[in-house]
Amino acid sequence: MSIFPPIKPQTWWQGFALRRRRFAVSLFIGVFSGSLCLLFSYLAHLDIDSYWQSPWLAVILPWLAIALVSLCERLFARHRQVGFAPAIAAYHYHSGKLPLGGLPYQFVVGLLLVWGGFAVGIVGPSCFIAAALAGHLSRFGFLGEKHQRLSVACGTAAAVAALFNAPLAATVLAYELVMRHFNWRAMVYVGLSAYSASILSELFGGSMLKVTLGPQDYNWPELSQFLLLGAFCGMLAVTMVAAVRWAPRFQRRYSLIVAAAITSLACLYEPSWLGLDAMTPNEMLTWEVGVDQMWIWLLARLVLTATALSMLLPGGSLGPMLVIGGIAGAILGQLNLSPAHDVLIVAGMAAMFGAVFRCPWAAFMLLTEQTMQLSMVAPMLLACLSASLVAQHLFRSPSLIDVQLERAGYQVPHWKNLLRAKPNLPPPPAS
Repeated sequence: MSIFPPIKPQTWWQGFALRRRRFAVSLFIGVFSGSLCLLFSYLAHLDIDSYWQSPWLAVILPWLAIALVSLCERLFARHRQVGFAPAIAAYHYHSGKLPLGGLPYQFVVGLLLVWGGFAVGIVGPSCFIAAALAGHLSRFGFLGEKHQRLSVACGTAAAVAALFNAPLAATVLAYELVMRHFNWRAMVYVGLSAYSASILSELFGGSMLKVTLGPQDYNWPELSQFLLLGAFCGMLAVTMVAAVRWAPRFQRRYSLIVAAAITSLACLYEPSWLGLDAMTPNEMLTWEVGVDQMWIWLLARLVLTATALSMLLPGGSLGPMLVIGGIAGAILGQLNLSPAHDVLIVAGMAAMFGAVFRCPWAAFMLLTEQTMQLSMVAPMLLACLSASLVAQHLFRSPSLIDVQLERAGYQVPHWKNLLRAKPNLPPPPAS
């Protein structure tokens, strides 16, 4: 017996052709999922420091957030499987069915972690929120199991397009990370959701990743530094994935305590490491600190993000990877005294993102859509491919998503991109 009871379709809705219904639901997914993700992004970027003027804020916030997260996990114990990895698992194993109760749980817990200063992002939670909403919109649209499964990819694309105003990159990301196989008919529906969410994003402020660069010009010999940057980001990606994969496993309450303790101690040294606004892309372009301080920032972001992810906090990882890659590019630019310093920062973001998630084309498209300059194509492409070659082929590192799937109980044999083995987990509970 299915845990999702069937719904009797209305006759007026049945009168539409199936293809028209699919297009309509894909459009609704982009609009409604994008709206919810934009609301989540707006709340997550609230400046909590402005409401609390206390020197001990950096120490108190992580512990307060962890206490509230622990309370939420007790109240919604059956909805704890949230995040980007469970959404991908739902696409491959559960016909795209995600419990609706996980949506408010992920919304609240994602905000608590960001407000608490943990080194996590909002893209992963946004993708789960959009995928859960998209699955139920598709189900209420009576589109059948196949399109309900596809709705997870549509929701993921809508979330990324709404947050970054990058519909093409969002479509490629849904293909590389969620679907993992090409189907041009499916990509039409995914692209429709992404473009409708992108239009909505443009109406309400545009991308949260704002990169402002002047015209760039350089010689072909200067492109070798982007190969070096890609190799550096590839090794950082291997380090990050290995730290999450081989981190010790504790009981849940001890995991939360460890994450809060490390974050709180780090913020005693530098309170600006708290939250999402520790370092934005535009701030990196005008960053005036020494190389020694940049190395400290890089190490701190690696440790804090690896701690949050290895302790299974339900936060995102895409945003932190952009920050780490940008810092790596800034370091290389300072060491080489390169005139293409700003381009190295942007290329580092793309290289780190692509190497950690093994999606170089989506990373390349994301930063290309942010800069909108043809002169950025060659350096970013070289950095992304170099980083992916080092991480995937030289060190044979798995994707961070595959590691998270493995820790959730899903078997990914030989770390291939296509998930093949059946999990030993039951289907998601009914909400």
